[in-house]
Amino acid sequence: MESIPAVNKEACNKCGLCEMYCPDAAINQDLDVDLTFCKGCGICAHECPKRAITMVREEK
Repeated sequence: MESIPAVNKEACNKCGLCEMYCPDAAINQDLDVDLTFCKGCGICAHECPKRAITMVREEK
């Protein structure tokens, strides 16, 4: 994984689209991202209407 989702919880409107579209069920309704399952695909960030999720470089 080269990037991971960073969530701005204050910008989120709790629509649930990130959770619905995540193919790996790596994000939940509380916006907690399980990096064990996250593949860094960025679908959650792309689907977020409020742009509350951005993809950032993973720190190693």
